[in-house]
Amino acid sequence: MWHKGELFDISRDVWQSFSSKQLLKNEGVLEIEDLLAMQWFYCHLSSNFVVMLAVDLRVGYQLASDMLNTPVEGISGEDEQDAMIELMNCICGRLDRDHPANDCFELPRLLQPMEISLLLNKLHRLSDVTASIEEQWFYISLFEAEAAAKMDGSV
Repeated sequence: MWHKGELFDISRDVWQSFSSKQLLKNEGVLEIEDLLAMQWFYCHLSSNFVVMLAVDLRVGYQLASDMLNTPVEGISGEDEQDAMIELMNCICGRLDRDHPANDCFELPRLLQPMEISLLLNKLHRLSDVTASIEEQWFYISLFEAEAAAKMDGSV
């Protein structure tokens, strides 16, 4: 089973492989309004686990800027989403699975606003980490996938 330290360490290592900005663990508590205002990405890690990542939009633009070596002003919304999906893909690729990676692993996807609160209310959270990048939120959480499968018909 994963623990907060492992989830944070992997997230930080992957983030810092792409960006010069520091990802710092933050013990702050995010209010539901904060969570709903963030941009969310979702990935089935395996048949049993789902990973969700939420960031302030500015975090995504900073990551895309660092990855593409382009000023933030030159980053498109598509560039930002691609960068965040790549980050999520790399994080999920480093997390241990309960069976081989080619079984049930899906590419991460951006969640629509209506999906977020539904998923957060239905999924059973196993581990989560709140962090920040220059005072911008970064939140990642591991959930049991069974509830997600019932909601979206997958797995």
